[in-house]
Amino acid sequence: MLITLLDGYTDEPSCLGVPPYIAPYPRYIAGAIKDAGHECQYMTIDDWRNGKELSGSLLVILAGAIVPGRYLRGMPISFNEIRAITQAFKGIKILTGASAKYGMKVGNEFIKADFLFDYVAKEDGDAFLYDFLNGDICQRRRKMDEWQRWSIKGSSIVCSHPDYPETLIAEIETYRGCVRYIKGCSFCMEPSFGKPLMRKEEDIVKEMRALNKQGVKNFRLGCQSCFFSYKAKGIGRSDVPEPNPDAIKRSLEGIKKNVDAKVLHIDNANPAVIATHIEKARKIAELIVHYCTPGNTAALGMESADENVIKMNNLNATPQQVFDAVEMINDVGKERGENGMPYLLPGINILAGLKGERKETYAKNFSFLEDILNKNLLLRRINIRQVVWLGKKRQRINKESFKRFKRKVNEYINKKMLQKIAPFGTLLSSIFLEVRIGKKVFGRQIGSYPLLVCLPYERKINEFVNVKIIDHGYRSVTGIEYPLNINKASMKAMECLPSIGIKRARRIIANRPFKRIDEIKKCVDKDVVEKISDWICL
Repeated sequence: MLITLLDGYTDEPSCLGVPPYIAPYPRYIAGAIKDAGHECQYMTIDDWRNGKELSGSLLVILAGAIVPGRYLRGMPISFNEIRAITQAFKGIKILTGASAKYGMKVGNEFIKADFLFDYVAKEDGDAFLYDFLNGDICQRRRKMDEWQRWSIKGSSIVCSHPDYPETLIAEIETYRGCVRYIKGCSFCMEPSFGKPLMRKEEDIVKEMRALNKQGVKNFRLGCQSCFFSYKAKGIGRSDVPEPNPDAIKRSLEGIKKNVDAKVLHIDNANPAVIATHIEKARKIAELIVHYCTPGNTAALGMESADENVIKMNNLNATPQQVFDAVEMINDVGKERGENGMPYLLPGINILAGLKGERKETYAKNFSFLEDILNKNLLLRRINIRQVVWLGKKRQRINKESFKRFKRKVNEYINKKMLQKIAPFGTLLSSIFLEVRIGKKVFGRQIGSYPLLVCLPYERKINEFVNVKIIDHGYRSVTGIEYPLNINKASMKAMECLPSIGIKRARRIIANRPFKRIDEIKKCVDKDVVEKISDWICL
């Protein structure tokens, strides 16, 4: 039987599957379908939007974008799209993913889409499909042997992803659940998975090797609540279990030996675990720098710097613990790598709308960020968003205070931070130009939380270029191709060169082509030519 798996994209607290990422969940589902002896056709919601038809007699829709995100491209499936797709499809329809359990996000509410489907997989969609195809209906989680088997059997679907092969990033799951599963943060879905279930190092490596054989070159060990807590000691006895550098070394070393990875990044870290066991966490950070590629980010779940909010929501870390984690990661990872970015930097997540939030909360959050900036510490990403209450009563939020806080962080923190991370003249390599907006082009390096780079002139997209930075915004940097071919560059691109304005650009264009850089001195001052000589080529 032919089964169509429609990937509506995943965005959960500890898992990302929005392009250029492919989450592990569709791979597991495809593996389960194949393991049951059936054929799987994988397609994305963007394929459907572009006119690709659904085939087969059974349709599986994976939907799970429950965390609000801002995407450069590849928007997750909407409720209206699900309704249109299910009404048109004549066969059996099954819903899986976080949206099967919590509903589809429509505005500020979650709406159940169960009535549009024949079956809804409330637990693991892969396990449900496997049982269903073998004549049973059961809501359960996958077993460890199934996890290992399906992750490999489903690896071939990556070849059908729109980003395959060059820009595709395979999200890898090292374990499921959270080390704070007994109580956990008030808003989070991770404790619902129960006690963390750790994968074997060799199983992780085998999955990545299978993906690598299919042509995947970019990987993120991002599907876990805290990378530093992989196989930690004392889980269940302590909220801050002792990190296990040896297990992480075995995993990273195995990946290095068996996988030809162009990009290898991580995601998610518990600052309380890092701060409580600072030396063991330092060893892990050093392993990340040694085995992974530059441009890496460890996103720290601070959520709030207000002690009152921390207590009321059982958050995982104090401001001091977060600061200590930020300081240590900077100390280990701020050196610049071959792609132009620091090897490893921290990021910080801040939530608005938590219990106990007040005006002072925003002041405390800003003061914390300001302290980090003043101490000359770097943050690659400050993610400020409204909390999503899954199945719980939403807290009221002062929208004006929230907007004012975001604006203040942009004006006084973000721009200065970007100026430190990628100063004027920084060379960033392998920027993939993704979209054209107006007369500007935007691109990013392949990896976890890459800088958004703007080229302020028109040019072809879907190409890799090297870029030198010329300016900084709140959430992005501006640059020009490096080296810029002075004989071929457009007028607008020429104007972006240091000390070259409209008049000088016109003179250069009027006198080209040039055979030698020195010839440019005939139409532009000598000192200006010296300034741009390191930016151009012929």
